[in-house]
Amino acid sequence: MSTCLGCQKIEALAAGAPASLIAELPSAWLLLGDHQAMPGYAVLWSKLHVKELHHLEPAAYDAFMRDLRRASAAVEVASGCWKLNSVSLGNGVQHVHVHLFPRSSMDPERLRHPWVHEADFSQPGTPQQRSAMIERIRHALE
Repeated sequence: MSTCLGCQKIEALAAGAPASLIAELPSAWLLLGDHQAMPGYAVLWSKLHVKELHHLEPAAYDAFMRDLRRASAAVEVASGCWKLNSVSLGNGVQHVHVHLFPRSSMDPERLRHPWVHEADFSQPGTPQQRSAMIERIRHALE
């Protein structure tokens, strides 16, 4: 088993888990985020283990960007967000992935970075809420 958290997630997906899977896209896996402090929060994981976006070969980069565009549009539609923050840092997990944070117009902190809500990141949402959001995002991907 790989020591890379991103690769471990991909290995788990290949084995038929986890329940947070939204969709397999050509170059990436779209997963509902562990927390739902911002309903619809999702993470797009590259199928290829690279540390930086620019380490992808040009065709793989283009494919990932197409998947990111598609995933972002689906999360925006499914969540009804005011703004979608797309963030790729990779300091903690050095495997290309992009966090998709739907932001609400009702959030008084909406003009700040998503981590202003980090204290709420332990809120996974109920199984019913998670399933419903996964289905809404899947529908928006169609």
